[in-house]
Formats: sequence, C-alpha cells, structure tokens
Amino acid sequence: MFGFGRKGETGDWVDLKSQPVPEGRHLLEVDDLKMFFHTQDGVVKAVNGVSYTLDRGETLGVVGESGSGKSVTSLTIMGLIDMPPGRIEGGDVLYRGRSLLAMSEEEMEHIRGNDIAMIFQDPMTSLNPVYTIGRQLSEGMMLHLGYNRQQALQRSVELLRMVGIPNAEQRVKGYPHELSGGMRQRVMIAMALACDPDILIADEPTTALDVTIQAQIIELMQEMQEKNGNAIIMITHDLGVVADIADKIMVMYAGQPVEFGTADEIFYSPIHPYTWGLTRSIPDPIMDEKKPLTPIKGNPPSLVSTALGCAFAPRCPYATDRCRSERPPTHVTGTGHYARCHFAHDAAFVAANAPATSRTKGRPERVAEAVTRHAEGGEAS
Repeated sequence: MFGFGRKGETGDWVDLKSQPVPEGRHLLEVDDLKMFFHTQDGVVKAVNGVSYTLDRGETLGVVGESGSGKSVTSLTIMGLIDMPPGRIEGGDVLYRGRSLLAMSEEEMEHIRGNDIAMIFQDPMTSLNPVYTIGRQLSEGMMLHLGYNRQQALQRSVELLRMVGIPNAEQRVKGYPHELSGGMRQRVMIAMALACDPDILIADEPTTALDVTIQAQIIELMQEMQEKNGNAIIMITHDLGVVADIADKIMVMYAGQPVEFGTADEIFYSPIHPYTWGLTRSIPDPIMDEKKPLTPIKGNPPSLVSTALGCAFAPRCPYATDRCRSERPPTHVTGTGHYARCHFAHDAAFVAANAPATSRTKGRPERVAEAVTRHAEGGEAS
C-alpha cells in the first residue's frame, strides 16, 4: 500500500488526509512554537511564540518584513530546518491532532507534498534546471500516489492546463529556463497541488512578478481552493496581497505575532502601531487626497540580542519609556483579535492614531464598532 502519514497497526502507511480531524481540534494547530538557531554569534530567536489554528477552506495571511520569522515558521512546520543549528525550544505543531514535531524523518517524507505542500519563495531557483518540467511534476505523484511514469506524465499535462499554461503537452517536455517567471510560478503551484494537499503554504508567491501576473497567480490560488477545499497559508511582506483573499491575518515582527485577527479587523480596525506602519506603506489610489507614503523608519531588530521591552519600540513613533523597558502584555478583544502593545486597550489612543484608508473611510461604521469593542476592553495576558 502506498501510504502517506504514519504506520497503522498492520504496518502499512495510513494516509492522514483520509482520517477525520479529532473532535474539538483543528486541521492545523500551531501552539506557542519556538525555533531558535544556535550560532557562534549567539542564539537567534527566529520564531518565538507563534500560535494559530487553521481549518479546511480557510486562508491565513502571514505578514511582516524580511527577517520577521514568517518563512522559518513554515519551514519548521514542514520539517525542513537543519537541526543543528536549529532547535525547537518549545511549543508544538499538530496536524489532524498529531504532532508533526514528534514524527520521524521517514514519516515527514510522507507528509510533505501529500498532506502539506509548499510553494517556495523564488520560482527562478526552486526548480531544478537539469530536469524537465514533466519529470519534476511527476516525482511527487509517483512517490505519494503510486502512479507509474506514464500516468504521472499524463497527470502533469492536466495540471499544467489547470494552472493556465498553454501548449501543456510541449511544455511538460521543456526545461525551467524556457519559461518566464510567471510560468515558472504556475509550475510551482501545479507541483504543490499535484497530490491535492490539505494545506498549501505559499511563501511570497508573487515576489518578482509584475502586477498583472500577481493578480493572475492570486486568482488561480483562489480558484484551486474553491475547487479542492484546501487551506492556504499565504506568506507575504505586503498587506495588499492578502487584502481580498485572507480570512484571518497574523502580523509578525521580530519572530513574534504582534497582531492577529480576521481580515476585517486587521484592515478596518488595526490596533498595533506596526500594523499601522505597514498600512501606511501601501499606496491607496482610491483616497480623495494624494498623500506621500510613510515608511517605517529604522531597521528590523537583531534577533540575537532582544530588547527588554517591546521589540518595535526603537522604531515606533508612539513609544514611551515604559515601552522601552517593559514587555507589553497581549490585549485580547471579545472576538479573539489581539495585539501585543501597551496601548492596544486604549480606545482613544487607537482612534486618534490609526491610519485612515479607503477601507475605513468608506466604512465608518467599522471604525465605530472597533472603538466600541476597545472601550469595552479585552483581556491581557
């Protein structure tokens, strides 16, 4: 039996996708995950306390600058971090109620590509230049689904058609250098979808692509999700990329989630200054007034020597002495929207400083609802 998860009582591999999600659990649960790198310069706290849940059909947007821990979180989930120098310092990752971190490398080989697939960051270098497109597409299907070479090649042609690549019968015989960047990205998506994974992780899938191709790639991923029902984790540095596709958004800074909420909460009523900074960095052509973009000053912090207080304090225009010396608590609203900021609970502060965008300007009732929620207060931890 070709199997794809872990061995059952008979010794055969059991496909975890065929197993029900245990009652009260989620498809994917990341619980206080910590991945540190032990280097000669010190301990790099690349991922330091990430938590979220994901179910079938949901899309999670993970947003933040380079070095914020977005990609390392996903590579840890996939079991692709070299250890050492990496080391799991805490937390767990549960897929259908089973710990991925406790699985052996052999077990993870059956998970990758079949249950959880990843579109890697750079389509220009993620494909092997000496193998044909068809061979690279076929590999996963032959390994996980038991296809022979002819069946896998036929399915590869179908996948290329599905992702909108013309002349699929000819392209499957070609090499990556014969394709444009947008076409290579489509091949990467086809490869990730080949075994119909439960979870698709897309790491900066539109980087280095022009705006028109970006829109096509995002539309393609939405179509595939509607057809297959898979969950998507979309990693990006641009809030605008996930604006219309994410159900919930996690904003990361210095290896930690600093704000988490539904897409509406993050766009209509953000409560963390870093999220405000990301929002102000996005061009907004719909606004009546043409205003210059406001960059976030300074550089991302070192993850080796972490600050005593809030990691964002050195770059935050609203930082006080308390911010620089005291780690902020997590303020949680009644809906589960949370932020790690000393002032997240202050409705007057949020209302006075949150940026106005075409979304908030067009939906003033959303802003009013947000102010009301914050006035009612949340829980701090």
